[in-house]
Amino acid sequence: MKNAYKSLSNDEVYFISRAEYEKQKVITTSFAQKVFNDKNKSSRILVYLQRKGRLLRIEKGKYLLVPLKAPNQQWMPNEFVLASLWMENTPYYIGYNTAYNYWGFTEQIPQTVFVLNTEKSIKRKIGTVQYTAVKVASNKIYGLKKITIEAEKVCISDKERTLVDYVYKPMGSWEQVENVLADQLPEIHIEKLVQYSIRFPVESVGKRIGLMLERLGIPEKKLEPLRNSIGTGNSYSTYNPFIASRKGNVNQKWKVILNG
Repeated sequence: MKNAYKSLSNDEVYFISRAEYEKQKVITTSFAQKVFNDKNKSSRILVYLQRKGRLLRIEKGKYLLVPLKAPNQQWMPNEFVLASLWMENTPYYIGYNTAYNYWGFTEQIPQTVFVLNTEKSIKRKIGTVQYTAVKVASNKIYGLKKITIEAEKVCISDKERTLVDYVYKPMGSWEQVENVLADQLPEIHIEKLVQYSIRFPVESVGKRIGLMLERLGIPEKKLEPLRNSIGTGNSYSTYNPFIASRKGNVNQKWKVILNG
């Protein structure tokens, strides 16, 4: 532990010790000012500790403390935990490509952690990890599962909600999307997927999911709520979003153009 204090001033050691004692997961400028009651001094401490690798900058005025016990500052929290600390009180969930990999829809390791939330739309590198915050409407924040990592609760879309996103923002090919849904069928709750599809604010997603589930042999009775949620107008959606053409046979039941 003696080496942990090397190059740190007495004020810096006191600040870190105080933060660890008070179990501050995220260090803010207001916390630093509370510790020293001096705006200039607290600002200098934050700058110096960041330079010395003892604070990891999340965004302006918000830092993560590198514990004194971390050898040579070689420490990083789990990337999901860091996403949760970054979002703090903002409604969010870890989704898109990150969730596709988490649930085994794809073996491709995402190069960025996607964090869907109601406030931020920004790309940021924190430590060695690339993050993409995607701002979405609050009516898309549902179907979440809380998992515990390093004693921290992290929000991620559950499997059925992730399937809805997978149809909305597909990764790979459309054939891959169809195969993933078929593979996951024995492991999911159809009723939950149907309700999530009805709730999703993009109607074309529900139409595509409905048609796919019907083709996979899901009974009409289970699909009836989804079918009834589709408008009675003359709005038709293409089945394969990867193909721009709207030419093809029309499925009147689901109001889908079988393009390509």
